Amino acid sequence: MTDPGYYENERRDVARLIPAHAKQILDVGCGSGKLGSLLKAEHPECHVTGVEINAAVAAEAGAVLDAVVVGDIQQMSLPFPSASFDCIIFADVLEHTVDPGAILRTVRSLLVPQGVIVCSIPNMRHYTVILQLLRKGWEYADHGLFDRTHLRFFSRRSIERLLLESGFSIEHCEPRVVASKKMKAANVLAGGVLAEFLAMQYIFVAHV
Repeated sequence: MTDPGYYENERRDVARLIPAHAKQILDVGCGSGKLGSLLKAEHPECHVTGVEINAAVAAEAGAVLDAVVVGDIQQMSLPFPSASFDCIIFADVLEHTVDPGAILRTVRSLLVPQGVIVCSIPNMRHYTVILQLLRKGWEYADHGLFDRTHLRFFSRRSIERLLLESGFSIEHCEPRVVASKKMKAANVLAGGVLAEFLAMQYIFVAHV
């Protein structure tokens, strides 16, 4: 079961990393269009197209985005010519796919020269994952790091490898830190070496 909130997430952390010059944007897994709607509110001149597998949710997105295509990014032929977009967004999408590298290689041709992708991906080196494995072992959940719909699992290094092997150059990596005060304090005392264990997910910006 997918958490209903998954389709309603505005993702301001992702929106903040979309280049200001991006006018043509593709949001893969756009949900009900909250992120795209935010981008259009902040930059009225931008044109946001969504791709969404859930037809009912896609209909909601169609009311706020410029265009929405219904389908599974893993199986569909995207109906866009080469160099159609300045930016392509994958906000918590790639971990739900069988072959994220194949998807990234496919969408590269849809980007203009120096076009960027912005993707957020969960970090399975988060300390809560390690604690759960020690206490209970691997148990799937309806959402979060152990989401039962996740097909691929990543750490920072494997995300970097995925992007580089798919033909992208990494511009920026931003961790989304979710940690207790004790863990944050421990990281400070350890000179920052625990930083990767405090990141619940990473947001990467990469260009072709």
